[in-house]
Amino acid sequence: MKKLIFWIWILFIAIICPGKSMGKDAWAPFEAVENPTLQVVSEPDAYATFNNDFTWKLVWRPQVPVSEGTEIELRSLNLRTYYNWQYTDCEIEQAEIIKRRPFEISPSYLFSINGQWMIVRAKLKTNLEPGDTLKIRLTAIPPYFAGLYDAVSIYVNSNNKGTQEFIKAPRATAVLNVKANRAARFAMYSHPMPDINNKIRTVLSVEDRFGNQTEFDREVPVKLDWNGKTWAVKLKQSKIIFLDAPKDIGRLKACIATDSLSSRENINNGQIQKDKFVITGNPVWGRSPYGETAGFGEFHWHTEASGDGSGSLIMGLSSARDHLNMNYCMPSDHTPSREKWLYGVGIIERFNEDDKFATLFGWENSTSQGHDNYYFTNSYHPMVPYGSERPWRGKPHEVQDRLSELQANLRKGNKFIAIGHHTNSISEVRKKDGTPYWFAYPFTKGDNYHRLIEIFQTRGNMERDKYNDADLWRAWCGSNGSSVQDALEKGYKVGFTGGTDNHCSLPGRSFTFRKHAGGRMPICSRILTGTWIDRIERRSIWQGLYDRHTWAVWDTRAIVYFAVNESQSGDEIKVVKRAPLKAYIKISAEDTLQSIEIVSEKESVWVGSSDELDFEKVVGLGAARKNTHFYLRALQRNGGIIYASPVFVTIAEEK
Repeated sequence: MKKLIFWIWILFIAIICPGKSMGKDAWAPFEAVENPTLQVVSEPDAYATFNNDFTWKLVWRPQVPVSEGTEIELRSLNLRTYYNWQYTDCEIEQAEIIKRRPFEISPSYLFSINGQWMIVRAKLKTNLEPGDTLKIRLTAIPPYFAGLYDAVSIYVNSNNKGTQEFIKAPRATAVLNVKANRAARFAMYSHPMPDINNKIRTVLSVEDRFGNQTEFDREVPVKLDWNGKTWAVKLKQSKIIFLDAPKDIGRLKACIATDSLSSRENINNGQIQKDKFVITGNPVWGRSPYGETAGFGEFHWHTEASGDGSGSLIMGLSSARDHLNMNYCMPSDHTPSREKWLYGVGIIERFNEDDKFATLFGWENSTSQGHDNYYFTNSYHPMVPYGSERPWRGKPHEVQDRLSELQANLRKGNKFIAIGHHTNSISEVRKKDGTPYWFAYPFTKGDNYHRLIEIFQTRGNMERDKYNDADLWRAWCGSNGSSVQDALEKGYKVGFTGGTDNHCSLPGRSFTFRKHAGGRMPICSRILTGTWIDRIERRSIWQGLYDRHTWAVWDTRAIVYFAVNESQSGDEIKVVKRAPLKAYIKISAEDTLQSIEIVSEKESVWVGSSDELDFEKVVGLGAARKNTHFYLRALQRNGGIIYASPVFVTIAEEK
């Protein structure tokens, strides 16, 4: 009977949610106001920065009379822009400034102001009639990621009787833009393996020091070297090229003459050789050990569909595909409404293209116990965020039982994946009573739907509770008994992913919480998840994730293959007691490897290093004596971090 009810529910969802966008009438991203009453009359050349401030001149022409003594507010678009734009000064002609937002804003302050993103409050010193102008000078330090505009609006106190009932003035919204800084990097992002045409898609990316795509002041000659073939191109801005597949391992090299750059430009990610910058791209494999292909993606990032996010889904997926050159990508907005979900479905479907770029569906469920992201392959899945059953709600053990039952009743091709994230950290934001908004993840017992776990993100590395070398492994998140190692110890059979958790529609770019890292995160930082798959296609990507055939990388695009007794990362194997175990490691990195470790039950069971970029080795692990797991971690000398998912070993009963 339960199964019958379950399949009736799936059919109901499929009928009411056919997976088509509902259009602008339901929900749409922010768009600039037509014929605005608040206008930018002088816009500075504002660029991504840490500490430069810029001044915008605006005028407001109210549509209705506003009397002397009325209070008005200038407000930011949303939480994310309010947090990332630092407003340093504001002057309003014929008005007295009576309140300003703090220059430095804490997360707790954000949650205390109830969504009223006030930049400044002022009291008018004169009457304003329709057609009159109110001049405003607004000075700010914009964020260091380009494209995160703020749309500031005028709000008017509706009754002028001492209360604070502010209403948005009609069409009184103006957009403040921030563009990329000058060129400081030349990056090359190649797919890790050939496509179906035996070509390697590669993005030649001109970037500022923060990793924003920008352009050179003039066309710059770039000499490229790939597998013994050299040729020259002229570039002013980023470009996509296709390379022939290498026979074994390839790395694209570029040479740029120092005198071809203007005095405003630099290449800080290359090596100086005489009068040239030499830049080396990420490794590319012509073939894999067992015939699979590899792809990189990122699937923990947020857009304006999240209550605390900015930027559009289109911008995010375009950036993933055409800037960081990912093979697959999907968003994870906070519990989207039905309208937001269906709006996003049309965009996600539009970007999905077999054998070129794959998209899936996902969203984040945030609770006081912990945060999970859910992923599946169809837009009308029973785990959509607005489903009537909502089995993810309740106490942790109740949720786990309900979701385990749901997963068991789903057909193989319709199952879902849950990924816990920032498991070993506690919310830095506090409620009024002083308690955190969320706690460390409440791991209880293994289940059938937690197939993966986010081992690191911008809040830090969650692998362990204790580190002797925490700075090297970027473990600034604290120790709260809910590390990845704790989850494995309690029976969760999870593979590893890396996520950014950024809230500005730029997947793969790990900068949103840089302040919390105490400045220890590189200015231009990237997090990705690698997956071994059959092809670049939605269901194949999902299956690779479900099978835990993954590795996570932070500030490297290293390719990693890890296996135990010929079973690769994520697999479960059965062996007889005392059977010999051996691991196979193959890594192609972007720098030499300071350390390579195989870890089992919180202990390193083998440690090595390599002064070469390519490393391959078979390692004896002794005789199988008990149920256990083995995973790989590695550290590049330039700081890049690598994790390969565990292989789970079970001792078979002797007959």
